[in-house]
Amino acid sequence: MKREVLAIALASVMAAGLMGCGGGNQAANGSGTEVGEAVPEIVLKYAELNSDDNINTQVGYEFAKYVDEMSEGRIKIEVYPSSTLGDEKTCLNALQMGGGTVDMYRGNTNSLSDYGFKKLNMFGLPFVFADRENMWKVLEHEELGRAFLTEGSEAGAGMVGVFYMDEGARNMFTTKTIGGLGDIRDMKIRVPETELMMDTMKALGAQPTPISYSELYSSLQSGVVDGAENGYPGYSSNKFYEVAPYYLLSGHTFSPGIVLMAEAKWNALSPEDQQILRDAGQKASEWNKAAIEEEEVAIRKDLEDKGVTIVELTSEDKAAAQAACEPVWVDYTEGIEELLQKMIEVQR
Repeated sequence: MKREVLAIALASVMAAGLMGCGGGNQAANGSGTEVGEAVPEIVLKYAELNSDDNINTQVGYEFAKYVDEMSEGRIKIEVYPSSTLGDEKTCLNALQMGGGTVDMYRGNTNSLSDYGFKKLNMFGLPFVFADRENMWKVLEHEELGRAFLTEGSEAGAGMVGVFYMDEGARNMFTTKTIGGLGDIRDMKIRVPETELMMDTMKALGAQPTPISYSELYSSLQSGVVDGAENGYPGYSSNKFYEVAPYYLLSGHTFSPGIVLMAEAKWNALSPEDQQILRDAGQKASEWNKAAIEEEEVAIRKDLEDKGVTIVELTSEDKAAAQAACEPVWVDYTEGIEELLQKMIEVQR
């Protein structure tokens, strides 16, 4: 299912103008188009893994709305939720290949190490951000977050970062009773198909099990895995609480989401249209910031009402986990230690 930001052109002769990133300013005309209604010249397919009621998906829709308004209907973002266009690897690979099936994708910065990203990958390090306020200090810093948006192009990954979003802290949830991070030792914990998350789970004593997000519910239900990790929005909207009702506020990563675009598609845009996407992304980020905390409070209450056991992480447990994860920091920041230090200093 996809949400249309603009009215659908009625005449079949317009179809060619709705395929991918069009060139030039020729908008097709046809009967049935209302007077004053703009026909999109550029259509971009935006992939999202989560369902419509997830805040990450909603940010995508807000972004699409802002792009529509700021381009006066010339640019249309088609949002495809619920893994309609494929799982994470499928979407990232599509971007790397130049787009077409997927032009934009909301990923997470902890999932990019396999594509040559090192700077952005630091945002997915365990316990690197003290809280969301400090995360945004780093993301909005000209020499850090803002500068890192172009890393995909510099690294030859074939992707360009457009904007960041706050997905919330990632927490553990399990099918078995859990009282602290020590209890996940030897548990099979589903992680995204990325080396950083696998190494983080290993450091915490768990058995990392990479499984496609779309298969997670059934994997929890059948016992293929004992648990997984995700923020409140993803845990709630995908109804993981039905099969894994123990939720530990581990906050082991506060990795931000990032909306990526195929570099080939990006380069086909005029500088003016690139700026429209950047500006619309900034507005979507601001909407996200204003909505996420209230969303999390409401989700927590709803989960408690549904009988989910929510466990707070003790300071002792957190300190032990941070110490256990220090080797992960070392392994993933070789050669960019100064940038990591700057990230820490910005948060002070």
